[in-house]
Amino acid sequence: MEQARAFAGEWARATGQATRRTFRKRLYRLGTLRRPALPPGRPRSAGEGDRATLERWHDGFAADVGATVGLGAGAWVDAGLARGGIRLWEDGGRPVAMAVATQPVAGSVRVTTVYTPPALRGRGYAGAVTADLSARVTAGGEQAVLFTDLTNPTSNGLYRRLGYEPLAEFEEYTFEEGRAEAAAP
Repeated sequence: MEQARAFAGEWARATGQATRRTFRKRLYRLGTLRRPALPPGRPRSAGEGDRATLERWHDGFAADVGATVGLGAGAWVDAGLARGGIRLWEDGGRPVAMAVATQPVAGSVRVTTVYTPPALRGRGYAGAVTADLSARVTAGGEQAVLFTDLTNPTSNGLYRRLGYEPLAEFEEYTFEEGRAEAAAP
């Protein structure tokens, strides 16, 4: 993170642009999976019949993390369903949480877009679906990795309890026209 901070400061001085840190991330890799106590329900793969829910959850996730997700909700669902990468936890026959796996790259699959709607949080659904997806990734011979927002103690605590081990930390900066400022600590 010191390198990113130093670069941002130097860029601001060289260009006169304002510098603002926008995100702090931690990269984790799954060590030994520790399965949580399971809540009611079961895991399953998402299907076409889940499209409306997945699109809402895509937008809910983006709003929660305060970021723009690269694809629009429809295209994101299309891609996830096509690769079979969206896992759901369902309770009482309805989806209550999701976790998504990316395509493998260099022996690693990124677990991403772990989401539970606000009214259903705190029941163990996110941990259960993440553990299920992580087990599937590693059973296929890939490493499971994921990024978290360093300012979110809930997700960082959950992933560590599941057996994810921290690898590295990153910061993202934006540069804008205006008075140059020192990089945020």
